[in-house]
Amino acid sequence: GPLLLLTGLYSPTGSALNDSPAGLAAYILEKFSSWTNTEFRNLEDGGLNRKFSLDDLLTNVMIYWITGSIASSMRFYKENFPRNYNSTPDTKIGVYVPTGIAAFPCELVHSPQVWAKEKFRNIVTYTFMPHGGHFAAFEEPELLTCDIQNFVLKVEKL
Repeated sequence: GPLLLLTGLYSPTGSALNDSPAGLAAYILEKFSSWTNTEFRNLEDGGLNRKFSLDDLLTNVMIYWITGSIASSMRFYKENFPRNYNSTPDTKIGVYVPTGIAAFPCELVHSPQVWAKEKFRNIVTYTFMPHGGHFAAFEEPELLTCDIQNFVLKVEKL
């Protein structure tokens, strides 16, 4: 799946993408299509214009191209999603600071509230969003902003 590519092959994949602007654009735009709404995968144009302007998408691709940073951005996934996640020491340590979780339905990795409570011991807000995916701040800024504001208001009352 998509995480296997990101977690296992970030270095050669990142190097190849840094060498090809067309390959980089195809790679990133596929993520914007399939990680935004799974139904977009079946559309001829990938549904890209349904949530994003072409200018915004090109700007995003160009940031990675000009800075040569696709490989370093992929490294995050390799380091934070190891093949045997439950064997890493940090999985056994709870997070006790006030936490807010916005669960978008088309996100790649879901953390149901019952699972989240095992790691995050002080969940102040857990919001299951009506729509959106991996690029929530870009595709659903109003939803995410309202959720963050709600979280902050609740934390301020603690």
